[in-house]
Amino acid sequence: MELAFHGATGGTTGSCHLLRAGGRTILLECGLFQGRRASTYSRNLRFGFEPRAIDAVILSHAHIDHSGRLPLLVQRGFDGPIYATAATRDLCDAMLSDSANIQLRDAEFLNRQRLLERVRGRRPERSRWRRGDDDPPSLGPSNPAKREILPLYLEEDVRKTMKRLRVRECGTWFTLGPRLRVRLHEAGHILGSTWIELEISERGGARRLVFTGDYGRAQPILRDPTPLLAGDVMIAESTYGARSHPPTDDTEAQLGAAVERLLQRGRGKLLIPAFAVGRTQHVLHALEALFERRRGPALRVVVDSPLAKRATEIVSAHSECFDEEALARLARVQSGASKRLHVSFTETVDDSKLLNRDEGPVIIVSASGMMESGRILHHLAWSVSSPDTEIAIVGYQARGTLGRRLVDGEKEVNILGHRYAVRARVTTLNGFSAHADREGLMEALTPLAGQVETLFLVHGDNDQRLPLARSLRSAGFARVECPVNAATWNV
Repeated sequence: MELAFHGATGGTTGSCHLLRAGGRTILLECGLFQGRRASTYSRNLRFGFEPRAIDAVILSHAHIDHSGRLPLLVQRGFDGPIYATAATRDLCDAMLSDSANIQLRDAEFLNRQRLLERVRGRRPERSRWRRGDDDPPSLGPSNPAKREILPLYLEEDVRKTMKRLRVRECGTWFTLGPRLRVRLHEAGHILGSTWIELEISERGGARRLVFTGDYGRAQPILRDPTPLLAGDVMIAESTYGARSHPPTDDTEAQLGAAVERLLQRGRGKLLIPAFAVGRTQHVLHALEALFERRRGPALRVVVDSPLAKRATEIVSAHSECFDEEALARLARVQSGASKRLHVSFTETVDDSKLLNRDEGPVIIVSASGMMESGRILHHLAWSVSSPDTEIAIVGYQARGTLGRRLVDGEKEVNILGHRYAVRARVTTLNGFSAHADREGLMEALTPLAGQVETLFLVHGDNDQRLPLARSLRSAGFARVECPVNAATWNV
């Protein structure tokens, strides 16, 4: 069995792990690197392996940092199957299409900005960049003559990719060849998410590889994750390997306090950058519960993300993943039946632009969750310098992202090529995370210690995965490794 790690090593994006076993070459996920545009663009272009040599891809879930380079893989010649649950397939259809459209729109916007600067006789924004500042305003390498910014892939690449998706149910074995079979298990992270079990027949008998994907936690909406099985070799995430989540009740109380501050101001915005899939639905669930209990004036909530609207519809179509209370609450939000919470979904770009001039009070939930693309950037450009704005950060912010810079308290940030002073209040609500925290990971992994030959930790910044590695060694794991990018291991 040979493993090579081509992403999410010492970081939380670009998940992509290559397995050679049982006479097959398998890719576990093919995610997009997220962060500083110029550097991540070049990383996304390089796979480190030949896409045509991959026999199949197994996808744990639909988040872009796990699925976002699949269209580029297909564009480069991959023509095998991609295995996932039905919910993951439906979400990928929406999310990959949205990713392609965002890349195209952002490229067009930045190309227009550069052209206007040249016409006005101004130096391009790039010339104002200093080493150590935020990125120059580029989505990637430019044509030296035309200075054109290009998207990684287009909608047609997404359509070709979706034709390769093959649905598999949790708990049912399927084969990838005479010596390799696979089974998916509920991971409790987002709709349709799984952890992956592979059984490889070798001369000495059968060996098992277990990959946790993004392992979830008990949440108010999703079913709880299925307990992990021991593998001879395991690959585990470590996103919150050294951090504990506050209780869900505390987090919802913090959200309630942010809402009260907005109502007391009587103006301005509460901006909630949220992943369109999973996190947006969780936030709406929490807001609806909050306003069901409280008395006082009603409040408008606008979900400004076409993907979030579609994702919420997909959620309703996969009732098998949720409990009855969660489905009933989401139905009230979608139908407008909630008494004190008026939720609407934007339809057009013009609808989104009108929100920038809205004096509030209003809650705007918009993607992307790490604030690296999408409509949230335009809302931040309009509002981040206003003391009447509060930004509630409800998800993990990877190193190098705009979201991380706001969490770290930077006083000035680059948004779409322009510098803005940060005068908005920034509030971090870690309890909304759909990842297991340190205690959750230890609880899931520790019972398996004596049965695992080698445990690889991925999908975590080193300040999270290195402490987790030490704890797991102390808990009895014989060998815990923290691979670097492109490292190859024979296990």
